[in-house]
This record gives sequence, structure tokens and C-alpha cells, in this order.
Amino acid sequence: MTQAAAQQSAGGAGPFSGFEFMLAIRYLRARRKQGGVTLISVISFVGIMLAVTALIAVMSVMNGFRHELLTRLLGVQPHVYVYMPGDSPVASGDFADQILALDDVRQAGPVASGQALVTAGRNATFAQVSGVRPQDFARFDLITGANGAREAGGGLIQGSLEGFGEGRNGGDRIVIGSAMAATLGVRAGDEVTLVSPRGASTVLGVTPRSKRYTVAGVLTVGVQDLDQILVYMPIEQAALFFNRPEDGDFIDVRVADPDAPDAVKDAIRAIAPDGTLILDWRGQNQAFWNALQVERVAMRLIMMIIVAIAAMNIISGLVMLVKNKTRDIAILRTMGATRGAITRIFLIAGAAVGVLGTAAGIVLGLLVVAFIGPIQDFVSFVSGVNIFDPEVYSLYRLPARLDWGEVVFVAFWGFFTALLATLPPSWRAGRIDPVEALRYE
Repeated sequence: MTQAAAQQSAGGAGPFSGFEFMLAIRYLRARRKQGGVTLISVISFVGIMLAVTALIAVMSVMNGFRHELLTRLLGVQPHVYVYMPGDSPVASGDFADQILALDDVRQAGPVASGQALVTAGRNATFAQVSGVRPQDFARFDLITGANGAREAGGGLIQGSLEGFGEGRNGGDRIVIGSAMAATLGVRAGDEVTLVSPRGASTVLGVTPRSKRYTVAGVLTVGVQDLDQILVYMPIEQAALFFNRPEDGDFIDVRVADPDAPDAVKDAIRAIAPDGTLILDWRGQNQAFWNALQVERVAMRLIMMIIVAIAAMNIISGLVMLVKNKTRDIAILRTMGATRGAITRIFLIAGAAVGVLGTAAGIVLGLLVVAFIGPIQDFVSFVSGVNIFDPEVYSLYRLPARLDWGEVVFVAFWGFFTALLATLPPSWRAGRIDPVEALRYE
């Protein structure tokens, strides 16, 4: 017969009974003059709560950065790049239409790109110019608001695409980034001049080419560095302006799931002419995304250590509780309480602090994530400093995106570290000899 069964047959309480929970809670609530350690328990509770809150908030901000960058950058950056060989008999526009018919492809179109100097009055700035087909540009996520682009703060903020690339005057209409518009001091409807070093070839060499364009609209990606350099124009105009082939430099392909473009790449490779180079956004930004992932993992490890350190406060609280309750332990043992029962009483006491602290930290962390914007504004107002300067971080707001998988992990980690911290003092309490304890009281 096991010990638990023997207790039950004798009419005693079983493991983790109400009696053990009652004693554990009474010990935690006892005042200092009664041998309690309420202050230390409160400190342990607050420490775990703040550590769990910080872990949830930090990981949510890291997830928010990744989501924001994916949403904003991939709103203007191709998911898959298709570079066709120069001797291909297939026009890039026709091949783009074939790609568009593939499964999981949302958009495909040729792009002609180049660099230019944009001037307006006495103001000037450099630009990355992309020539696109009007029908393709109208399907960009930043224009349609798909895949969270509108919620991320992107889209046209001035003007429209009406007449973009249509007719003679429509070809002279361009769309520029919001930061560029602010630098140049222009709005939708104003004119700017583009200057390209790759102009016409003459007997004196290559001369720069300049042309005036009308700003049809002002676009924001939500990333200041991109808003400062982006210019879109009809692909026919870009080919003429930069002396590029009318088929463009590459095919811009947008897929349904940017995180998993491999299936689309394989499908394109199956129909592509020999010599076609197919890349995706991950390969084009490999160093950047690897650094972001390493930073995310490192931050998680650091915050996990902070939670573990906060849980260590439970050890000091339980050690003092066991010392103060040595006489009570001895009396309980002489009345028939087993070593296991004594161990469980203090185990419950420590675990209660850990569970309640973790639960409170999760609630507080969820509130921080939900109100991250007002919190940022409040801190900026109190300190008088813009704590999230877009000129430094290239984003206009501090992002935060909750991942429920992370919340579950944080709950498990907080409870696990708290439970682990309670084991040594609880085991020591169960090993106290009642005779020796009463002898020295």
C-alpha cells in the first residue's frame, strides 16, 4: 500500500488537498510578527510580474518590427525577381502574363529601374525610379491596401492614379514618396524635374538627360528611407528616359505568401526560358534578415534570464518562511503530517507567488501591447523627447504585434522558473527533524 493510500485509509488528507492549500495561503498571508514573510512575497510577485510584462512587451515589439518591415518593404519590393536572358525570344511582358496565371501569384509585371536627381526650385534629392505598367502599379498592396498595407500606414496620401500612363500627358505623370515631396516642397499637381546621367550619346560623350514631370500622387510606405527615394513612372517613359529596353530590367512578381515563395519560384522555373535567373526577397536581403532573426533570438534569451532572476526571489522568501515556521513544521510532523505533505505546503506557497505573478505579468503585458501608441505619446510628452524618432529608426511609430504562441511560451517559462525556484527550500522543509526542531525552540 502506498503512502497516499495509507493516508486515505486512515482518514487523512491526500496529496495537494485543501488542507495543504489552506496552510500554504495562511503562511503567505501571515504578518511578520506571526512569522510570515508577506513583504518578501510581494517583492517576488512584483518582480515576476514586471519581468513577464517586459518579456511579452519586448517580444511583441520585435514581432511588430518584423511584421511592419515585411508589410512596408514588400509593399514596394518584389517578392520574386525574374531576370530573363538577353537573347530570350519571349518578351518580358508576355512572360509576366504567363507568370500571373500561376497559382499563388497575385501580381507580375516588368520593371525598368534607374537612378535620377529630382529637383524642384532650389531643392534637390536623389531618387530610385521604377518604371511599371499602370495596370501592375494599380495592383500594388500599397495602392489596394491588401495584406495589411493600409493598416501599416501605407498608401496614396495625395492625388490619385487617374490618367497615370494614359495618353501623351498621362505618360508624364509620376508618383513620388512623401518624404521626397516634403524635401522638395511639392504636392500632387506640382511639377518636378528629373535628371539622369544616362542620357543621349553624342560625339562629346554621354550627356545628362532632364525632363519635367507632373506629380500625380504622393505615396507613403511608412519607412522614411524609402519615402525619401521612391519614384514611380510608366514603364514606357522609364525606358525612354534611362535608355533601357522597353521590356524592362526584370519581372516583379508578388506572391500570396511572401514568407514561402519557393513553390512559386519552382513553378516559374518550370516555364522559364533557359538562362533565366530567379531570386526572392530573402536572398536579396539575406544579411539584413539574418541579423534581425539573431537579434530576436538574443533578446528572447536575455528576457528569459531576467524572468529567471526575478523568480529567484522566491527562494529567499521561502527560506525565511521555512526558518520562521520551523516550530509549526515540527508540530505538524508530530501530529502525523508526512515529509511529502510539508514539502507540498511550501511548494504550493512558492508556486502560488509564481503563478499569480506570471498571470498578472501576462495581463499587464497584453495591456502594454494594446496601448503601445498612447504609452509612447505619454512618455514623449513627459520627457519632452521624441523617443522614437523616424529619422533614426526609419519607422514613424513603435510597432507591437502580439503572438499568442509567444504568450503561451512566456506563461510556461514563468511558471516553470517559479516552480523550479520553490523546490530547494520546499525539500529542505520536508527534511526537518521534528525532535531537533523542538529541542532548540
